[in-house]
Amino acid sequence: MKIRCFIISVFLLSVSVFVDTIPSLAQTQSPGDHIVKSEFNGKSYRLNVSLPKAYSISDSARYPVLYVLDGKFSYQSFKSIREVLDLAHEIKEVIIVAIESDGSNDADWFASRYGDFTPSGIPQADTQWAKMMQIPVEKMKSGGASLFLSTLEKNLIPFIDLHYKTNGSRSISGHSLGGLFAGYCLVKKPALFVNYGINSPSFWWNNNEMLLLEQTFAEQNAGMSAHVFFSAGALEGDMMIGPLTALINSLKSHGYKGLRMNQQIFEGETHVSVVAACSSRALRVLFGANLN
Repeated sequence: MKIRCFIISVFLLSVSVFVDTIPSLAQTQSPGDHIVKSEFNGKSYRLNVSLPKAYSISDSARYPVLYVLDGKFSYQSFKSIREVLDLAHEIKEVIIVAIESDGSNDADWFASRYGDFTPSGIPQADTQWAKMMQIPVEKMKSGGASLFLSTLEKNLIPFIDLHYKTNGSRSISGHSLGGLFAGYCLVKKPALFVNYGINSPSFWWNNNEMLLLEQTFAEQNAGMSAHVFFSAGALEGDMMIGPLTALINSLKSHGYKGLRMNQQIFEGETHVSVVAACSSRALRVLFGANLN
């Protein structure tokens, strides 16, 4: 059951191809497509940027940024949902930055996200997934979340801040393994983002490792200033919902000062079908126009 559910989530993430552009300040009036190389893991990442309708290089307005993982499938979705919500002014203006490793094919893409989003290395799992996905085992290496977090903090975010009119308020959203990484950010460096969209997270990774990481964080910290939206599809089953519920309950039990949480289990939705619902709801909960 675990393998079947995860395979479905893997094939959800379809691949599209973007054209490289060289960023400059003159380009920031319209959406950009940029390549940034990590100083930490040596990989290149494609950043696809969607700007608020009112964005202009000629005024002094600055905007919050939402970083969305798995950009090859999430960029168009978030961009479209934001444009529809904007029609009724239901969300605040926000710059959306979709992040994707710059892989040349499906195998490279899967191996890259598998490595980047997992907090710990499990050689046995690497071998298993390499065989299942027909990927050379030397390309499958879990446990790169720490390096990717450094890449995000030290390379990708500064690049966006340099080339776009940001205001220092950052958010992150991810689904499946991307949700796992967003949760990892929450317990490793919560101040990096003010909002977290953690959707159908793979918290089952390494025997519910996320629960242990959160408990370790609680031993050293009394506060966690963040707004978190958790979600999953009701049809995902206990493999996904059980670890998610356990982490939510643990966060509540520790009573972190400054932590706000919303959660939603979407009835009738699977690990795949829930993506559109959780993307829309994450935008409305985290950036609702009626929020202070």
